[in-house]
Amino acid sequence: MKYLFLAIGGVAGVILRYQLGIWISGWNSTPFPWATLAINVTGSLALGFLMRYFTSVSSTPEVQLMLTTGFCGGYTTMSTFSYEFVNLMLEGQFSLAVSYMATTMVFAPLACLAGFALAGMVV
Repeated sequence: MKYLFLAIGGVAGVILRYQLGIWISGWNSTPFPWATLAINVTGSLALGFLMRYFTSVSSTPEVQLMLTTGFCGGYTTMSTFSYEFVNLMLEGQFSLAVSYMATTMVFAPLACLAGFALAGMVV
């Protein structure tokens, strides 16, 4: 039964990631990977919120697994982030690559912390 919940969450996360990537790429004309950055930051926010929220409310382990490992795992894009960073470096776009790395490393953990804070306000 756990695998079903993982699959449901994973599919939902992947679909949202794909659609958001298309949407952001539609108005982004720069080589900076804004879609992946936005997905990693909002995914960190969601995971931070959920992890804190689930410590304070009653929920089944299956729902927790579906939303954290399933949804957030399917939604976030660390492997894509790594590839895009390496690709920018290989293309000689060093300042963009470093900027991308720095903004991701700053804003994703801050978003996770914000998720914890938001959950603290809800529960």
